[in-house]
Amino acid sequence: MVEVMTRGFDAQAQGNLPAAPAFVGALRRRALEEYLALPIPSQDTEEWRYTDLSGLDLSLIPFVEGATAASLEAAPAAVRDALADLGPRAGLRVQHDSTTMLVTLDAAAAAQGVVFDDLDRAAAAHPDLVEPYLHALVPTDRSKFTALHGAFRSGGTFLHVPDGVRVELPLHALTYLDADGAAIFPHTLVVAGRESEVTLVDRYVSPDLGRALSDAVFWMQIRAGAHVRYVSLQEWGEGVTHLGVQRARLSRDSELRAVAVGFGGSLARAEAESALEEPGAASEMLGVFFADDRQHFDHRTEQDHVASNCRSDLLYKGALRDASRGVFSGWVHVRPGAQKTDAMQTSRNVILSESAFARAIPNLEIEANDVKCGHAASVGPVEDEQLFYLMSRGIPRDEAERLIVFGFFNEVLERISLEEVRAIVAAAIERELARGAA
Repeated sequence: MVEVMTRGFDAQAQGNLPAAPAFVGALRRRALEEYLALPIPSQDTEEWRYTDLSGLDLSLIPFVEGATAASLEAAPAAVRDALADLGPRAGLRVQHDSTTMLVTLDAAAAAQGVVFDDLDRAAAAHPDLVEPYLHALVPTDRSKFTALHGAFRSGGTFLHVPDGVRVELPLHALTYLDADGAAIFPHTLVVAGRESEVTLVDRYVSPDLGRALSDAVFWMQIRAGAHVRYVSLQEWGEGVTHLGVQRARLSRDSELRAVAVGFGGSLARAEAESALEEPGAASEMLGVFFADDRQHFDHRTEQDHVASNCRSDLLYKGALRDASRGVFSGWVHVRPGAQKTDAMQTSRNVILSESAFARAIPNLEIEANDVKCGHAASVGPVEDEQLFYLMSRGIPRDEAERLIVFGFFNEVLERISLEEVRAIVAAAIERELARGAA
């Protein structure tokens, strides 16, 4: 049994990680050199201007062995509770701390050649599928924390859908963290073949902790004509710092519909990027976040139009109360030659207390002359007229505010086409609203 409790990130700690294929080991060693050489991102740069990591304590445990289970029914109660709304599914992967607890995949999907597994196991069993893509789109030297991720990642989710395969039911992945003082490195790698279709729901859950770090990377290769739906539910507990990078590469006539839900952690910074690299590609990026107490959320997005005749649409909505802070910075980049681009970017934020603060920063960089691009951003309080209308009908103020906020988020829910996914996101919003009212 592997059990690593060494604190800090150095060669000794890395040497205690579980064995991995040679190409993963080489990547780890190179990434450690990059991590040690790179500085912690500074607020002196525009990219990190609104998030201060100077006080982040990195004397953390890079690997904590978790439990394993033969089935979901045999998993710890806290893990089962995190998946209480789990409906019909094609597969499930659960990671507990640094260890894959269980993986299931239905027989029909497996018979069609779908691979859904622990990333390290997939790297050993299918190196031809994993090696060309691992960190290809999110290079380890992107920042100190992507380097740290590459150096100490273990576990993670790998999904490969062959050409022409349609997975009818969603696949689910859960990362559950309950080790105080730990650093974990969630990694999701999706390769969707030509004319394939798949839905993946990624969840991150923990109780409140003293301190912990989630250093996550997610990236997708979406081949021509493929359709991918992706949902990220971030519900870390208090004390967790979450740093995530999500990037998708879209080929001709492919489509990505992504939903990012962020409620947890003391500090969460999430980057979400879509690169539309061939004509006819389309991406929809939806986001919902709810900050309270002294939470800090920093969302940065990029709609990168490389090719002509592509569409992208982004809608992020946030609610903030107490002394929380939120920032949204979005970038639509239309590259030279990307004619007939159709891109829209919208950020809406509602403030629920005098001490909360939000900032929305939309950006357009257009290097083509036949495009349709736009952006909209707003930050403001709940309208008094709405509260008065509900309260005048006997609804208490807290409940009236809850109804208004849920209605505010409903615009995002209405754009989620898959009913099962819409129900999961709605349940997550209800949990957060109920938690705040408690």
